[in-house]
Amino acid sequence: MARRLSAEVTAIAPPDLAANVQRSRVAGSPSRGGQAGSQASGLKLRGVSRAQPLGEQAADSLRMALRRGALLPGQRLTTRDVATTLDISLTPAREALNRLTAERVLELTPDRVAMVPVLTQARYTELCAIRLSLEGMAAHSACRRLTDQDIAHLEELYTAHAEAYAARDARVSLRHNEDFHFTIYAGAGMPALLQIIETLWLQVGPSMNFLFTASYDESWSGGKNHRAMLDAIKARDPAALSRAVRRDLLDGRKRLTAVLPQ
Repeated sequence: MARRLSAEVTAIAPPDLAANVQRSRVAGSPSRGGQAGSQASGLKLRGVSRAQPLGEQAADSLRMALRRGALLPGQRLTTRDVATTLDISLTPAREALNRLTAERVLELTPDRVAMVPVLTQARYTELCAIRLSLEGMAAHSACRRLTDQDIAHLEELYTAHAEAYAARDARVSLRHNEDFHFTIYAGAGMPALLQIIETLWLQVGPSMNFLFTASYDESWSGGKNHRAMLDAIKARDPAALSRAVRRDLLDGRKRLTAVLPQ
């Protein structure tokens, strides 16, 4: 029997886990829904299927949460919390945390607990320089490959993102932002490039929360950039799409750098 929990980790004003982590039992493939689970420090992780190694799936669930900003800089992640949230044993939960620590995605505290790293200005500046090149490249390559179905999905994401941003719902807004960008980048059909970009987002995602707490943009310049991306895709203009992506990154860099520690 397989068990699956809903959504990804959330640490932004985390509600009681009993009201948020849902379990269901199905035969074969994972599904969503079911009865609420036990409390584990507000964690909410995408569930796992017994059809694949649990440690690998738990690591993927944590990666998704990091990319989407559903974990906060400096947040501690204990083996027990991850195991309880995913309804798995301590061993695969420990494997997942050890794997992400070995990949330098997570850090270890002096008392040997995994922690989401705190991004510094210098580190962020370096990551942005790389992202400007690689994400611009991915967008350029994807522009003429994206289908009408992809464009319709991007339009839906844009609308949902706008509503979440206006409501200052950081968790939902960041999720839609990540989905919007990666829908475009995946369209390039370059899996190695996509994997590198994902690794960069793992390091930046948690600090994106500061855009809602310390540097909220009332005019939502990011929304203007996303609209420009959509217009460029519809016009099948790779250069315009690449420029819009880079402008989005530069606007975000300006606001985020100001609130990051040195």
